[in-house]
Amino acid sequence: MKISGQTVKGIIFDVDGTLLDTVEIWVTASSRYVRSQGLVPEPGLDESLFSMSMEEAAVYLSSHYVPEKEPRRIIEEVNQMLVRYYREEAPLRNGAAELLRWLQQQEMPVAAATATDEPLVEGAFGRLGIRPFFQAVFTCSQVGAGKKKPRIYQRAAACLGTEPGETLVVEDALFALQTAKAAGFLTAGVAERYSAPEQEEIRSLADLYGQDPADLLKKLRETEREERRG
Repeated sequence: MKISGQTVKGIIFDVDGTLLDTVEIWVTASSRYVRSQGLVPEPGLDESLFSMSMEEAAVYLSSHYVPEKEPRRIIEEVNQMLVRYYREEAPLRNGAAELLRWLQQQEMPVAAATATDEPLVEGAFGRLGIRPFFQAVFTCSQVGAGKKKPRIYQRAAACLGTEPGETLVVEDALFALQTAKAAGFLTAGVAERYSAPEQEEIRSLADLYGQDPADLLKKLRETEREERRG
């Protein structure tokens, strides 16, 4: 399979917003927590707290909603809420399983690179039956750097036994695609509703672009057919 004239020998997938339709849980985590306490969140709570660290958000929730709870306890309860969500509810995006199955049929090695903690990802992957498609799952906390640095992609590529120029990184976030591109990786962008303002820039930056995993699979199949004809 070739993308932008380069042979692809391995693929690295982001998880949230790319394979799993889970961005909303992170965007609405604060209001969900407040409701779980039998309280009504103020208008705009999620927007106000989303840019904060978990520690900062917990301090706010403690002082405004549950003063009887220490911020540390709130963080624990939010994490428990997230674990339950990934183990019991987190859905695949349209076509994600089919895309992974097709790549397996092509004998394409695949890894995951995510900012989400491993227990959450493993819980969702196990329930959804997609864990066997991945050689490994790498998290930002494991590698010691977020996706503004290329370390997680480099570690994943090393696991796959591929060089950056022959490894396709699939992401829904512009900044992550920019990081991968600057490090010499091939890139594929996937549209996601919470990243709508960035879509045109993502589309122009990425070597391949799809509306969802199903659309990405369609374009990869077209690429393969064209390669065979050529």
